Parts: sequence; structure tokens; C-alpha cells
Amino acid sequence: MKPMFIFALLLMFSVIPSGLAKAMDDTDTQANTERLKAEVVSIIEEEQYVDEFSGNKIGYQSVEVKLLTGEWKNEVVIAERFNYPEDIPIWVEENDKIMVQLEMNHGEIVRADVMDYARDYSTLVLISIFVALLIALGRKQGLKAVLTLGFTLVIVFKFMIPNLLAGYNPVLLAIVTGGIVTALTFTIVSGFTRKTLAAVVGTIGGLASAAIISIIFSSVMNLTGLHGDDERMLLITSSQEMNLDFKGLLLAGIIIGALGAVMDVAISIASSMEEVRKTDRMIPMKKLFTSGMNVGKDIMGTMSNTLILAYVGAALPLLLIIYSLDNPLTELIHREFLAVEILRTAAGSIGLILSIPITAFVASIFIKKSK
Repeated sequence: MKPMFIFALLLMFSVIPSGLAKAMDDTDTQANTERLKAEVVSIIEEEQYVDEFSGNKIGYQSVEVKLLTGEWKNEVVIAERFNYPEDIPIWVEENDKIMVQLEMNHGEIVRADVMDYARDYSTLVLISIFVALLIALGRKQGLKAVLTLGFTLVIVFKFMIPNLLAGYNPVLLAIVTGGIVTALTFTIVSGFTRKTLAAVVGTIGGLASAAIISIIFSSVMNLTGLHGDDERMLLITSSQEMNLDFKGLLLAGIIIGALGAVMDVAISIASSMEEVRKTDRMIPMKKLFTSGMNVGKDIMGTMSNTLILAYVGAALPLLLIIYSLDNPLTELIHREFLAVEILRTAAGSIGLILSIPITAFVASIFIKKSK
């Protein structure tokens, strides 16, 4: 068993860092620009002025930076930053690590712009702390948790996203991805047992329920999937060859968003039923099912609350906008951005609730038949 875990960990950490490294040293698709990491050496000029045409206040910085990656590593160049009202304001200081975009002409740098702060190091430190705590406190189970997280990331970024961009059905892809992630996670953590199989079936059943609710009510509510800036930006930047289904992407997001909570409910019910079966080998199937339902009822409220609060946290800026508009609910409820959040929360919660009887029923059959 140990060699398998070592091999799997090596595989996982050989795949994921390659993606991170690519993101950290990102090269533009355009031939005349390149985005590189740099360090601020000194501040040359810094000011704020009012544009005479628009009347908007604009911030400006000119800084000397040392390039840290790419062909021009260790070269020192002058980079500029204009902070317009619609932009995220970035005011860099000496020794800050930043991302700069270079504009080249005939192999020479003709312009450099400050694009953003470099966050690769802090991100890796945060991930390392998380992984270290998992392994330190969980020991073997913590190692398994790290392994399952790694496989989940690989499945999402190497399977689901490429196939979404290829134009495959987003809802079907989300359910298949959820099924693969669930099966791998439960098998690695609990082994391939009847309990695991019951939890997998219960999770997929819950996800399918969420998908059905999402499909029905997204049509009834006439949702387009173009409810936010990210979706509209994707519409603008995506090529015609991608043929993205934005409504399907919305539904896929709902399914994937509910996956973790549904998995938690399913494995909790299946595990408790297995323990009840060990305590009473002669327990009737109906009573075993009832015990699973009782456990499900106990965790249903807290897990639904967890799911709802997760969505509220993600949509907090949206909620602030809604509150500040001071419009009556009778007007706001017709807006797509609010309808999407309601559908996301309701469909995920319904999938979670329906996973309880599905898991309890399947587990009562599988676990009762176990020796």
C-alpha cells in the first residue's frame, strides 16, 4: 500500500507544479508582448492628476524594475502604471515583487507596464502550510487527504476544463467529473468497500438531482448564463471554435459547487450505517435504513447551512450591491444575477437533501448483504 501512495504522490506533485510554473512565468500569446516577474528597484515618479477631458482622477507611477525571469533576466528597465478609475489601483513600493508586461520590437524592449503584484511565493507558502497541517494532524489520513486533493485538481484541470473548452456538454462533464472525484476520494480514504460504493451512488444521485432541478428551473427562469462580468468577458474573449454553452457552464458550476457537501453527507450516512450493522448483525434492512435517515436528518440542517453560507460568502459583493440599490425585492427578483444565486443555492441544497434517502436506501441494501 505504501509504495502505491508514494508513487501517487510523486505523480501528483509532478503534474501540479508544472501547471503552477506555467502560470508563474506566463508568456502572452501575442508575439510582441511578454509578461514576466520583476522586483521594484526604485520609485522614479509618482503622482495623481485630474484628466482634463474626463475629469477623472488618474494615478501614475514610473518605477525601475529588475526582471527576474525570462530571456531578459537580471535586466533593469523602466516600467509605468496608470491607475484609471475603472482599474484596480496598484501602487508599488521598493522591493515589491510584481508582474510586468514587456512590449518588444525587433527583439528589443520598447515599453514595460506594471500589471499586477506577483503572488506565486505567498500562494505556495499558504498551500505548504495547509498541506503540512493536514499531514501533521491527520498522519496517514492527512496524507490521503492531500493525495485526493491533488487528484481532484488534476481531474478538474486536465479533464474537465479542457473538455469544456472543446465544447462538450457541461452538465454531463460536471456529473462525470463529480463521479470520478467521488470514487477516487472515497476509495483512497476508506478503501473499496460496500460502504464506499453506497456513498458513491448516493453522491452521484444527489448531483444528478441538483442537475435536474437546475436544468428545469434555468429554463423556467429563462437564464442565459451571462449574468456576471466574468461570463461576459469569457464570451468576448472566447473564439468561435470553442462554441461555449454559457447556460450549461452555469449548471456545471452549480453541480461542482455542491459536490463537496454532498460527498460529506453521503459518506457520513454510509459510515454510520456500517457501524450500526457491526453492532447489530441481525438488524432488519428497514431499521438500518431508518438509522441512516436519522443520521441524515441530523446533519441535513448543518450541511445545508454550510452550503448556503459558502454561496453567501462567494456572492457577498453582489449582496452589498443589492442592499445598496435599495430596490424592492419585487423588482430585484426579476434580475438574472439574483435569480442565478437563488438557483445555485436552492439546487445545491436540494441535491444535498435528496442524497440522504438515496444513500440510506443503497447503503441499507449493500451493507446488509455484507458478511
